[in-house]
Amino acid sequence: DPLKAIRVGFYKSAIVAFAATIGLAYYMMGGMKASVSNPPIVTRQLVSTQKFVKDQITSIRDARTKIALRQKKQPYEVTAKDLIDSDELKGMDFKVTDEQQVQGLLQANPDTMPPVPDMAGYQIVDFGDDTNLALNYAVQNPAANDPAQAASNPSRFASVKDVFSKGDYVVAHIHQIAVTPARPAANGMPAAPEQRMEQNISAGPLRRDDLDKLVTQIKSQQPPGNVFEVVGDPWKADLYFKKEGNLVKLAFGINGDVIKPESIRTIAQQLGYFAVTPDVMNNIVKLSSAGGPQPPVPDAQQIQVSVVHAETVPWYMFAAAIGFGLLMAFAIEALTDYYVSTHKKPVQEIAGVSNAGAAPMIIQGFAYAAESSVFMVFSIVVALLAPIFFFPQALILSFYGVALVGLGLLTTTGYVLAMDTFGPISDNAQGVYEMSGEGHDNEYGSKAVQRLDAAGNTTKALTKGFAIATAVVAAVALFHSYLESAHLEGIGLRLDLPEIFLGLLIGGAAPYLFSASTINAVGRSAFELINEVRRQFREDAGIMAGTSKPNYGRCVAIVTAAAQRELIGPAVLAIGLPVAVAFGFSIGKPQTIINGEAFNLTGAEALGGFLAGAILSGQLMAVLLANSGGMWDNAKKLIEDGMYGGKGSEAHKAGVVCDTVGDPFKDTAGPALNPLIKVMNLVALLFAPIYIRPFGNNVLITITVIAVGALAFSIWWSKRGSMSSGMAAAQGDGHAPAVGAPAQPLDQPAKKKIRVEDPEGDAEDVTTP
Repeated sequence: DPLKAIRVGFYKSAIVAFAATIGLAYYMMGGMKASVSNPPIVTRQLVSTQKFVKDQITSIRDARTKIALRQKKQPYEVTAKDLIDSDELKGMDFKVTDEQQVQGLLQANPDTMPPVPDMAGYQIVDFGDDTNLALNYAVQNPAANDPAQAASNPSRFASVKDVFSKGDYVVAHIHQIAVTPARPAANGMPAAPEQRMEQNISAGPLRRDDLDKLVTQIKSQQPPGNVFEVVGDPWKADLYFKKEGNLVKLAFGINGDVIKPESIRTIAQQLGYFAVTPDVMNNIVKLSSAGGPQPPVPDAQQIQVSVVHAETVPWYMFAAAIGFGLLMAFAIEALTDYYVSTHKKPVQEIAGVSNAGAAPMIIQGFAYAAESSVFMVFSIVVALLAPIFFFPQALILSFYGVALVGLGLLTTTGYVLAMDTFGPISDNAQGVYEMSGEGHDNEYGSKAVQRLDAAGNTTKALTKGFAIATAVVAAVALFHSYLESAHLEGIGLRLDLPEIFLGLLIGGAAPYLFSASTINAVGRSAFELINEVRRQFREDAGIMAGTSKPNYGRCVAIVTAAAQRELIGPAVLAIGLPVAVAFGFSIGKPQTIINGEAFNLTGAEALGGFLAGAILSGQLMAVLLANSGGMWDNAKKLIEDGMYGGKGSEAHKAGVVCDTVGDPFKDTAGPALNPLIKVMNLVALLFAPIYIRPFGNNVLITITVIAVGALAFSIWWSKRGSMSSGMAAAQGDGHAPAVGAPAQPLDQPAKKKIRVEDPEGDAEDVTTP
């Protein structure tokens, strides 16, 4: 069994690839002893302090509701002391002295608080990176307020690089006790006992020496009994940045390894900056102090304060993600072998109904192919779910895990290419064997080449499955990149929005239109070739007599020209449809302001839905077409192997019809859907900065009309001729039987007897088309 040998070789190559993967992951991903050249992989995720405060408020309110239900009270009857003593708030480290603070959090309404800033995508600032625009932004110069440096008269504003690269900035956890002394009754006022308020607050970000000066100053002003002291070591605050459009946003990140979320009791101080150079701001200060016209002042931006959750990613997680890619390769191999191999039930059942004609074979094959497409989706989904569990630390690392799954699938590329090449080699070997005229009476030889060809059909279907899976994995990564480029990452794609849902419908229909175009192209080209073969038989009787050779070059020229000509329509479709959706759905839509810049995001959102629909339906359609063609081809091979009557039987004729139907499925339309998915995603990604520009309606309408016109041309080009019109033309030229004549199979054209003389003068009657 050649398939068994191929399968064993595939498993061996996969095991070797995975072993190499483990070694590389151990060496490159921090498995060896950490060093400067080989550091461990660490993820950093920023969470704003506002979110911590909101979460505290929500937790306290939820706890109050649970306690009220348990004690059968109204929520307002639950006191702050009840909350502090409850099990629900034990993890928040509140003390009895924090009653007043808990009461204040209860009174706060998180719904009326400012929205929590999005902290995704921030990276730590490298002060040596001169390409970072934020390093030249203007911030207030602390030296301008330092009396010790008054003689040097420093500028009011300095650059981010000059200010924040000198000295550590910290946030301190302050323990504060305020004591109000007891007051005796006097002047009609009742006596009041001593009151003691204890709370924890966060101070900063401040430079470490400024913090020491502040604490010393406040301590010197405290009355007896009051406490104002730093608890533990101050938390170091590193500077992070994120580019959003033309603006670079800044944030302070406090190391989450040394701070608990419950330690954030109040929002720490936020520093401001201006997205202009210090020279611009200093010039504004000079003009203002001169008493002249007040120059416009740029909007101040806030440096958000956040907590950094840093987590070291174990090296073996990366190997595991690649391993799941290999498992997906095994799943694809197993599914394809089951549905396409001649040794398995589906192909045998398709061949088993061949005596009933071609129709039952087509119905049975189509049903099994649709089933195989669903299970292929399940295997891809399971494989792509793996990175979410392996890399929950950060979204960006999860998408890196998706890329690793694709890498795992591609680790067997060498062997997959060998299997892909085996298919045409075995197919051509059978063709050479049949054309040679040698050994046709040798039943063993005929069966050997037929079984090799059947094995080649299975390996070709397997490699198509690999190509489809890699296209989906690549499309997932490209889709995420598109959302980032189109400023949709934080917005998302809501299916309840009509534009996005309509885009999803159009995207789901695109692979069907593309498949129709490519299948029509095959039909037209095949019929053109058939007519050429019939013409040569009719005009040159020596071909059948064996005294002359056919004009093979003319046939090759027809097929080559058709392959290039028929590519025009599908290529225009792959480019024009995303453009039409993006610009068409932007017409008349309101603009969205992001960081002071206007964008029209409606068309980009619709295009996001379009891409999602195209990826899904394209994958399903590609597997269905590839596997159905392989099943019908191998069912024919089973019949040719001697089952159900063998060659020349009615079952074999039905198998030939099914194989003819399946060839454009498995060799043209199915494989072509892989580049379609990638091309449409690449078009969306490359043109995303253009789609979102706030063009006027006239520009949008013009571009949409041009794109729709190109699509109309593409559809017309794919429908400009048909096999029916080709048949009518052939009948008019005498290339085909006239209408009403007895039907003749295409591989058995109408025949007639002619008189042929050889060079020696002998004559004989030869039957020829």
